[in-house]
Amino acid sequence: MIEIGLILDGKYELMDQIGTGGMANVYKARCIGTDTYVAIKILKSEYNEDDAFVQKFIAEARSTEGLDHPNIVKIYDAGKDQGLYYIVMELAEGMTLKNYIRRYGRLSARETVDFSIQIAHAIQAAHDHGIIHRDIKPQNILVSDSGSIKVTDFGIAKAATSDTVSSNAMGSVRYLSPEQARGGYSDNRSDIYSLGITIYEMATGRVPFDGDNSVAIALMHLRDDITPPRDYFPDIPASLENIILKCVRKKPEERYQSARDLISDLERVFESPDGNYVYVTPLVDDSPTRARDQQEIEEVKRSLSRETDRDIREDSEDDEEVMPRFEKMILIIAIILGVAFAAFLIFTVGNSLHLFRLPFGKESESTTEQASTSVKDTETEKVQVPDFTKLTKEKALERARKHSLNLNFVQMETTEEYDESTWIVIEQDHARGDKVTTGTVVTLTLGPDESNLSSRIQVPALEGLEQGEAESTLEKEGLSSSVIYATSDTVKEGVVIRQNPKGGTEVDRGFTVTITVSKGVGQVKVPSLSGVSRENAEKLLNDVGLKLGSVSSDYSGSVGVGDVIEQDIPSGSLVEKGTEVSITISLGEEEKYHYEGVISILENPFSEDEGGTGSLEIVVIQGDKEESIYHQEELTENSFPLNINYTSDSGDEAVAVVYVNGQEYSRSAVELSAVAD
Repeated sequence: MIEIGLILDGKYELMDQIGTGGMANVYKARCIGTDTYVAIKILKSEYNEDDAFVQKFIAEARSTEGLDHPNIVKIYDAGKDQGLYYIVMELAEGMTLKNYIRRYGRLSARETVDFSIQIAHAIQAAHDHGIIHRDIKPQNILVSDSGSIKVTDFGIAKAATSDTVSSNAMGSVRYLSPEQARGGYSDNRSDIYSLGITIYEMATGRVPFDGDNSVAIALMHLRDDITPPRDYFPDIPASLENIILKCVRKKPEERYQSARDLISDLERVFESPDGNYVYVTPLVDDSPTRARDQQEIEEVKRSLSRETDRDIREDSEDDEEVMPRFEKMILIIAIILGVAFAAFLIFTVGNSLHLFRLPFGKESESTTEQASTSVKDTETEKVQVPDFTKLTKEKALERARKHSLNLNFVQMETTEEYDESTWIVIEQDHARGDKVTTGTVVTLTLGPDESNLSSRIQVPALEGLEQGEAESTLEKEGLSSSVIYATSDTVKEGVVIRQNPKGGTEVDRGFTVTITVSKGVGQVKVPSLSGVSRENAEKLLNDVGLKLGSVSSDYSGSVGVGDVIEQDIPSGSLVEKGTEVSITISLGEEEKYHYEGVISILENPFSEDEGGTGSLEIVVIQGDKEESIYHQEELTENSFPLNINYTSDSGDEAVAVVYVNGQEYSRSAVELSAVAD
């Protein structure tokens, strides 16, 4: 175990362990020369013997040194000293996005969009430098008290082999793209998929795919469609749902092709909540439904297994040489097909709307404003009247043009003075859904947009204000306040560290703004107890003024017998001195068993009146499970004695029910014996 106080390369003094991951531990350290603080990620000892992996780990870390972006944890240095491989990084404040969601529940739509845009900016900056993250997930995203985002582990994820994946598979596989799950080539669109899953979790508080093991979850990514977020929470904007659904398409070519495109759509979520601007390729699949065949399951297992580590590394190195040429060829073909498809689409839509017909004469002047210049056969073609309400005059004209209708605008009578440029449609003479001939004139009544009148106000910026001042500011603006408290190691007690919604957001008068107020910095940080003995765990807690709480035990194949596998308060949390921290101690790897029993029928159960022959069925009842394990017609006295084997994953009490010619004949307990797998 690495000792606190160790100095690496004469430059970095380890101060405290602040985190742990599948392949490295993270420490807070002091730069001796500058007296500043950094975070140092140190490779776990079990990976030190793999020279190829170590070199790739260091090389990839150095490749990210050029990434200087406010939403990316900066890499400063990397090296080896005293047998330890390390990477020096920016010491970023805050908690992981995963813990943020666990603490506060699902995020509001505005916070989800805000965080998503920041994450996407980080991903785009990395992609611009030719770096694919390959492990985007909430655990690798930090949220500061001010709501700023930092994405970490760039480059390190790219260096990870299948060893790394399998050691933390259940954490990462929930965000794995289908092409990664299949073990195939991945590119920047794989990061888009993983970000889509992360946005889904922010918006709903849950991941779309979960299961008992990593293979099952990986197969869901390959085969299953996610449940649309609005099925759980209808208040999620349709535009945000459409963005998520586009990010997580199975085929990379159907997703956003860059994080920049994703950012563009995210920035429009609240301008167009109905989401019509998000283009998603229609789901059309004429192929027959396929079962999860064994070959595909084995393929996924191989991509998540340690045993193919070296093969995958060699394959990935070959891919790095072959794929650039292949990608160029695919890109050229895609551009040609895209242009052809666009031309076809424009022609088809334009032709259907008769946009390509030449005018034969000058249109007669009319007070009616024309929404369409096309000439149609009004006696034969019918269209449905769309909903024009709440649209501006310009938007109404645009929608009418798409439906080949003409518009006549009238203004409501009012004694109040309003800015007519903000007026919207408040009434239409043809109801939505009515079928009319193309070219029909629909009369629309324009009136003031009530939502833009004095009832709508902007939320003031409150972060950094004292609690009393923030509440007073909200009250003056006609808003209510709700206060929650959170610990902070950077913001003094009583000061607002976060607000929801953000400052500048438009809300109705009387809306309740939630402010998070700092509980102060008078707490202590919970140390990491993972992998240490019970005695050492108690010592580490006592050293910072904490107490050891209850001690339980559980099986674990990754931590030695007697060492800590779990603590009830996460490391890095700020708590009051004297707080009890409970731990779980490893019992070692649990042996797996199945259970076997034999059901015997010694004598012929058929009567002589039936000729001594008939049908026999054996049904086993175990818990709430009922299973027919034997059914045979036309048995004779020569079929007995009859011994039937029964195998179960459970050791619960089981009862065998024998049916002779469809009638219950006997019931008896099945003696089960545990057999090691």
